[in-house]
Amino acid sequence: MITRLFKIILMLLVSSLILSCSPTYKIAHDFTPPSTKRGLSCISGCQNKLNQCNLQCGNQYRQCSLRAEQQAKKQLPALLQAYPHELEIWLNERARYERDLDWYQFRVDMAEARYDRYLDRCLAKGKKRHTCRNSFSYRNVPYERPTFNIPRPQKPTLASLTDKIRNSSCSLNCACQSDYRLCYTSCGGVVKSKKICVKNCK
Repeated sequence: MITRLFKIILMLLVSSLILSCSPTYKIAHDFTPPSTKRGLSCISGCQNKLNQCNLQCGNQYRQCSLRAEQQAKKQLPALLQAYPHELEIWLNERARYERDLDWYQFRVDMAEARYDRYLDRCLAKGKKRHTCRNSFSYRNVPYERPTFNIPRPQKPTLASLTDKIRNSSCSLNCACQSDYRLCYTSCGGVVKSKKICVKNCK
């Protein structure tokens, strides 16, 4: 059981290390304008639409942020009242986990001690070490290590609650750039996309 658990933990660590070292890319665009005056004038109109879209998108985001703060002010008193109870529940669960972990470690130590005693007696009889190991059925601990993955509850604040509501309901992704590229190509320009490495590049 311990060997298997160690292998799982090792695999997770190796995977996270590989992912952290993997290159990170972003998509960039090359713009080639049209050669005609009419096309250039058309692209100027696209730029005006882009500026207007960005301005409108920013205004919508600010209004949404204000609504998020107002909503947070309404929700905060009830959340602050419930926080001590949530924290107490978490502390109790954490204490139970620590007791379970102590009991698990005690059983591990007892199993290893039994194995050590058996191995000494087996070797004293003249048997080979691998034979003794294979014949001991309790060498590996048949217990599952307890886990505790519940994050500690954080005391809510107006700022943290506003950010949470804002992140779930407000966005600056108004498709302004994609609309601009469509407008650009409709004017006779050429847009080419390319992938650029920005982190962990070889």
